[in-house]
Amino acid sequence: MAAACVLLGVTLLAVSGCAPGRPVGPNGQVARLGAALSLTGPARLFGAAQRSGIRLAQDEINQSHMLGNTRLDVLIEDDGSDRAHASAVFQGFVENSQVVAIMGPTLSDTALSVDPVAQQAGVPVLAISNAASGITQIGNSIFRDCLTESQLAPQIVKLVRSRLKIHNAALLHSDTDPNRTGSHAFKKALEDLGVHIGIEQVFAPDQTDFSAQLDEIAASHPDALFITAPAHSAAPILVQARQHGLTNVPIIGSSTFNSDTVLRSAGDAAEGLIVGSAWSAANPSARNQQFIQSYHARYGVDPDQFAAQAYTGVFILATALRDAGSMSDPRAERDALERLKTLETPLGMFSFDAARDAAYAPSVQIVRHGRFQLL
Repeated sequence: MAAACVLLGVTLLAVSGCAPGRPVGPNGQVARLGAALSLTGPARLFGAAQRSGIRLAQDEINQSHMLGNTRLDVLIEDDGSDRAHASAVFQGFVENSQVVAIMGPTLSDTALSVDPVAQQAGVPVLAISNAASGITQIGNSIFRDCLTESQLAPQIVKLVRSRLKIHNAALLHSDTDPNRTGSHAFKKALEDLGVHIGIEQVFAPDQTDFSAQLDEIAASHPDALFITAPAHSAAPILVQARQHGLTNVPIIGSSTFNSDTVLRSAGDAAEGLIVGSAWSAANPSARNQQFIQSYHARYGVDPDQFAAQAYTGVFILATALRDAGSMSDPRAERDALERLKTLETPLGMFSFDAARDAAYAPSVQIVRHGRFQLL
């Protein structure tokens, strides 16, 4: 494979001898990517952060001429936080838009439904926020740059057990496949370390009042509460947990809790929240700090994990375009993605493993004074 290049500011840095600025197409050529994001519906705030990350990456790539004379164009469509809506968007991408790859959709539950559309058409998909199990097993055209709950859970539980000396845990999760698998990852990690699970409670995916489940959990007096929830439920659960007797109980959330949007919505209820982190603003690498500075300069706010994964996704797909030898062949793009190794990104030194899942080091964060810090 051609060596991977990364963008730092507007200068391309060579990795393993990559030649920066190499022309890869005729003048005026356009390489099109599709992005299905939740710009409306329950996950709209997370989709908005993803859109911002994508637009920033697209503009940096074009301004730096990373693809030579080829301009990158990311077509962003609203998936509506909905399977049927997302299915129509995916069909439009593969049938009418001539995209070489697709990013999204925002939600794992939606991805499990619509990724087969792209797989059948031979168009690669890069999941930028789908941490549920089973995503890449859909087929050999499905990749992801976010870490799975099963990758994050063992590290979270090991550190939390060591730091907080927990012996009795409670579990709370949504009754959907993505959240059940995340809860199973927590459960296995707890059991492997000999932590007793005193109570497990389940809630419906459209539920907004969690009083019954939280009252049962509070009555069991757990040392810690582990929650796996969809993005739109994260902040309400935190607020209600503090209102129902869990004021001083450590709460450990799934990856959907790792968002400034959740912190802003939950306010003081998020203080002390612990999450496994696929991205951290505290990562001091030059590539990560450059991304944070550029994002803040453009949008006036700091990025979150959703923005970072989306931004990184554009660079991953652009790097594969450079290596594919084609700006328009989805199958060549898929093959180049499979070969991608050691790309420097805001997430860390990135590679895909043999299952096309992300392979890079995770971290664990805690909320102190309204901000995420490394635990």
